[in-house]
Amino acid sequence: MLQKFRHHNYTEFVFGKGAEDSVGEDIRRLGGQRVLIVYGQGGHIRKSGLLDKIRMSLRDQGLEVFELCGIQTNPRLSVVKRGIALCREEQIDFLLAIGGGSVIDTCKAIGVGFYYNGDVWDLVKMPEEIEKMLPIAVVLTYPAAGSESSTGAVITNDEIEPMVKASIGAPVTRPVIAFENPELTYSLPPYLTACGVADMYVHILERYFSPVEIGCMDYIAEGMLRAVIAFGRKVVEDPLNYDDRAEIMWLGTIAHNNTVGLGRPQDWATHSLGHEISALYDTAHGATLTIVGPGWMKYVHTSCIYRFARYAREVFGIDEADDGKAALNGIEATKEFYHDLGLPVSFEEAGIAADQIDYMAQHAVILGGGSIGRFMQLNGEDAKKIYELCLS
Repeated sequence: MLQKFRHHNYTEFVFGKGAEDSVGEDIRRLGGQRVLIVYGQGGHIRKSGLLDKIRMSLRDQGLEVFELCGIQTNPRLSVVKRGIALCREEQIDFLLAIGGGSVIDTCKAIGVGFYYNGDVWDLVKMPEEIEKMLPIAVVLTYPAAGSESSTGAVITNDEIEPMVKASIGAPVTRPVIAFENPELTYSLPPYLTACGVADMYVHILERYFSPVEIGCMDYIAEGMLRAVIAFGRKVVEDPLNYDDRAEIMWLGTIAHNNTVGLGRPQDWATHSLGHEISALYDTAHGATLTIVGPGWMKYVHTSCIYRFARYAREVFGIDEADDGKAALNGIEATKEFYHDLGLPVSFEEAGIAADQIDYMAQHAVILGGGSIGRFMQLNGEDAKKIYELCLS
């Protein structure tokens, strides 16, 4: 049965061709006057004319425009702090992210840090202190993280050695509006497209592999997983197909706004294990999930064979009466899907030395108070064994 929950997703969506045309008008309607545009290296959005288009849209509405660029994959705490200082100095009242999860997460951390008197990194361990955030608008160019309507942000602390990756978030950290034009994703490199598909797929799995059986949520999640598999393969094969890009863009959004996570315990062990890889080796987030995901599945599946057998049958259509065999076939089918996307399923395939497994295993469970996961609770030794399953 559904457990008790309270849910409020207040992000407004503008979806389809030309969605970004109303950016200035909508931000002014929502109260923005002094807007900080946040984006990555800026090469493509400059060359394509998108950045100039956004600037003009804002200025045509009489808004003051400021910019913070250079946001990188696995966004850095040092840049967040630079953004907080800039917002305070220029009295920014609205943030505009142009990009994907890294840019949006940077905006979220800036937005909550703006109102926090201490070190914004403190909020990793004190989410109860997050009561307010600068409003954020998103022009989504990379569907993957689902951060355009989720409550969390993942930041890498580059002020310590080795670097640490952790989440900052609270109910108030959802963007207020997201502009989603699938055409803006056409130019994504195939590898990044694939990483995005993997990220949204695992966002659903983290909620699906729950110790609680819930009818409607399971059926919704299974349908979404089948959709990500179908359209994910299509966008990798034909990146200029608008219809397929549109499907994947919306799937990425609903995969992580908790549509399929309500009323149930959620796992998130795969993400915790993956974060350690990207923190140490700066690996793309989606690829870290395909590296550790199958290993996690293999390690935990015996704790609830039926759950994995159901996954195999309902998501991949595996016709096998024996639950144990069906479960293992489902894990192999998951690896095949990741391979179809062109992504690695082991450290060896990713070209990662994996020379710090002991450190990663122990560090992965620290923020969880010594354990991670809800489907099966894992300690540091469990984490080490999972990493070892992912070596080759």
